[in-house]
Amino acid sequence: EGYAFALQLYPHGRNSSPYMDYMGVTFHLCSSLNDGVLEWPAGHRQVVLSVLDQDPDVTHRMSLSLSFTTDP
Repeated sequence: EGYAFALQLYPHGRNSSPYMDYMGVTFHLCSSLNDGVLEWPAGHRQVVLSVLDQDPDVTHRMSLSLSFTTDP
């Protein structure tokens, strides 16, 4: 649709978080050249973040998917 976004990955957590030993991921919309023609606020948009563990032993591999839908 033309929206710009950014992901931030914190492999060992954020310093300001009580969960410093856990990986953290944030997702946010950014300003772009298309802002003038896009619908704002960007309601009812969905983002799916998936994390895959690529352990060499297939029996130890794990994955996690989280789905977020924006509020209008």
